[in-house]
Amino acid sequence: MNKILQGIAAASQGTVTSDEAGTLEGRYCFTESFAGFAGHFPGHPILPAIVEIMVVVSLVGEHMRCRQRLVAVEDAKFLNPVSPDQELLVCCRPRTVKGKLLYDAKLTVGDTTTASMLIELASNGETP
Repeated sequence: MNKILQGIAAASQGTVTSDEAGTLEGRYCFTESFAGFAGHFPGHPILPAIVEIMVVVSLVGEHMRCRQRLVAVEDAKFLNPVSPDQELLVCCRPRTVKGKLLYDAKLTVGDTTTASMLIELASNGETP
């Protein structure tokens, strides 16, 4: 497992929860030492957009108990930066669009939406 994936796992603030509608929820807190902040940006670290996507992939994988791989990003909006030591709430729900199973995710810090995305995933058969 690479440093970014290890860092995402370490940032997890507990187990993934789900409700009757299938909405998944997880909380993450990335410290300033997280590898994804290195060079992004010196003196003003922010969580890279690709890491925000990887957090959703990790969340689904943890819930499914099977590693997921990113197939496509159907839509993504990165609205506000995530800084070190902020609690990031990730809510994600499965949705079928044109016959494809996609995951609709919203990431927030407090009352502020940091990102929203619609992504397609596939299982790679490995346990996380």
